[in-house]
Amino acid sequence: MTLPTTRLPKFHYAWIILAATCVVSIVSRADSASFAVFVDPLVEKFDWKRGDIGLAYSLAFLCSMPAMLMFGWLGDRCGARTLMIGASLMISAGTVMLGMIQELWHLYVLYGVFVGALGNAAFMVLLPVLVTRWFERKMGLALGIYWAALGAGPVIFAPLFRWLIETRGWESAFFVVGLSFGAILLVFSWLIRTSPAEMGLTAYGASEATADKPASGTTDAAVSLRSVLARKPVWLLTGCHHFGCAGHAVILAHGVSMATHHGIPGLQAAGVLSTIAGVSIFSRFTFSLLTERYGGRAILSWVIFGQSLSILMLLFATEAWHFYVFAVIFGICYGGEMVGFPIINRQMFGAKAPLSSIFSFEMIGASTGMALGGWLGGVLFDHTGEYTVAILVASGIGFLALPLALWLPRHRHEAAATA
Repeated sequence: MTLPTTRLPKFHYAWIILAATCVVSIVSRADSASFAVFVDPLVEKFDWKRGDIGLAYSLAFLCSMPAMLMFGWLGDRCGARTLMIGASLMISAGTVMLGMIQELWHLYVLYGVFVGALGNAAFMVLLPVLVTRWFERKMGLALGIYWAALGAGPVIFAPLFRWLIETRGWESAFFVVGLSFGAILLVFSWLIRTSPAEMGLTAYGASEATADKPASGTTDAAVSLRSVLARKPVWLLTGCHHFGCAGHAVILAHGVSMATHHGIPGLQAAGVLSTIAGVSIFSRFTFSLLTERYGGRAILSWVIFGQSLSILMLLFATEAWHFYVFAVIFGICYGGEMVGFPIINRQMFGAKAPLSSIFSFEMIGASTGMALGGWLGGVLFDHTGEYTVAILVASGIGFLALPLALWLPRHRHEAAATA
């Protein structure tokens, strides 16, 4: 007599994709996530103005705009793995050469073109869309894990860069980081596949009955990019990304300098940036689940309001604990501002839409916002000798995104979508 056997569920490659995208997203953003800790050492080493240094932060996002459109288009047509391997090499080479800079234009070219346009742009556009393609069920959970991992980057790298620069010097710090991170990026990029179809699979949780089911409000037919761009929501989302990112870019690029300006020691000031990122790990995860459940309109509106209002706390911050309290409150809202866009796109336009291209247009809004905020923070300090005006401007710009978020269509939840 043979005993009945229980068939164990097969491990889905979607979880390998999620793990690989998490590692790649953390490492690829090491330079950009840590920029705030570079400002004071560059001022001390080269006597450059903060506004001129902040322009490098802005150039990275400006140069990434055409690159993101290109990578979004290529990602929908040619696949992601080759693009990501090339971007890994650019980030590694650019980081190593950042340690050799002698002139301001060296910083602009290496940080703006190599690291920003040819490196980070590919990962920013391709990775979150990859996750939405591999998960039919638990998409909110998967994206929550991805965004939470992304938030871990500054927690690790801001103090690490500061410690390496202070103990080993500028050149040695970037040489070690560039080579080691390049190796990690290449290994995990090799594991990436653009969609389940490349491996003869369906998305995680998709059955034959649901694999090709369109999202709410879409049809079975493939959606063209032109038809998407003719609709109001994609431009509202782009505007939200622009103003929201412009507001928090002032803080991310100059928050450490705001603390050191009040006499906070460098390593302790770098901890403010780490705290923002650390708290955002929780909120990125939580707000991804909430966005899948309740839609982008409600979630975006609340986090934009909270982010913009919390920036005003910096007007009264003079001691380390003031900055850390701000970092906790701001980090909660900042983490929720960016995470919902890939989910909203999938819900609104369907799985057959050119999601990488759609997201690349929305990321243009984010990049222009980050460029504006990163530049404004430094220039306003150079003209006033204080960060007061920069703080007020950051908060005001952020509030401009609120009416755009409230103008988005209401989300109609379907039980099947979260089954």
